[in-house]
Amino acid sequence: MKEIDQLLKAYENQKLSHAYLFEGDDMEAMTSAAMTFSTRILCHGDTQCEAKVNAHNHPDFHYVKTDETTIKKERIEQLVHHMNQLPIESDYKVYVIQDFERLTVQGENSILKFLEEPPSKTIAILISSKPEQILDTIHSRCQHVYFKPMRRQTFVARLAEHETITKPVAELLSTYTTQFEEALQLNEEADLSALRKVILQWCDRLLRQREMALIGIVELLKQAKNRRLQLLTLAGINAYFQDMMYAKLGMTSRMTFSELQSYYETGAQQLSYHHLTYIIEQITEAHKKLNQNVNPTLVFEQIAIKVKG
Repeated sequence: MKEIDQLLKAYENQKLSHAYLFEGDDMEAMTSAAMTFSTRILCHGDTQCEAKVNAHNHPDFHYVKTDETTIKKERIEQLVHHMNQLPIESDYKVYVIQDFERLTVQGENSILKFLEEPPSKTIAILISSKPEQILDTIHSRCQHVYFKPMRRQTFVARLAEHETITKPVAELLSTYTTQFEEALQLNEEADLSALRKVILQWCDRLLRQREMALIGIVELLKQAKNRRLQLLTLAGINAYFQDMMYAKLGMTSRMTFSELQSYYETGAQQLSYHHLTYIIEQITEAHKKLNQNVNPTLVFEQIAIKVKG
């Protein structure tokens, strides 16, 4: 049964939860399901109502997303204010927060308080492709809906059809996002071929010449000049070490930077599973710090210091 079918069945059986957490890497599928579910809850098949919801112009429906790296606390406070009011046209109020992991710590805590004591007839739909970056206390207050992942090869192939994106750049973008619009925006912001080259060089130095990796942070951040590009860089670094883990496990078909397969296989012999897992954990921690607006130079320096080559 598809994810949306499960949600609609819960609606028909009047078993709605006050909060849902949509998890997966297929953002298109999750946002589409969120809109379908919202229109069913609010409109009961009324086409005029559905049109208003789809246009984000319904007084009982609020959709929060951002093109920035974080969703500011002020936007969440506005949302909570609206959600504490009674419904105007429908029986329920529904709010959707896309890329929930982008909330600031303060914003996340504001939503947590709201989830702990939700108003009646209010439903939250939180969408995240990086649920590991969300507070455990929020996880525990939501009903989880897991979406089947889009095959990475499918996303890369579709993205590479765009005239300005090469396959290697599409592979890099696939480490960070499964949203075509966001991928195209990132491609316009920087020379991603150059960034990809610098990322791979930096990862190699991280293992072989840690001192050079520290020096190389300047060049890395010269290419990754804003927060989104820095997060893309971290995603690419993470994919590099995931590839090495795949090489160690003999799962070469899952590699992102497939042209490095022979290099990975040699390098993986020199690293234990424990060490590779530790490196990936440090990169995950770096993601969290960067999302908390820690200085990017310090974030990358910490990786270079903690990851011993």
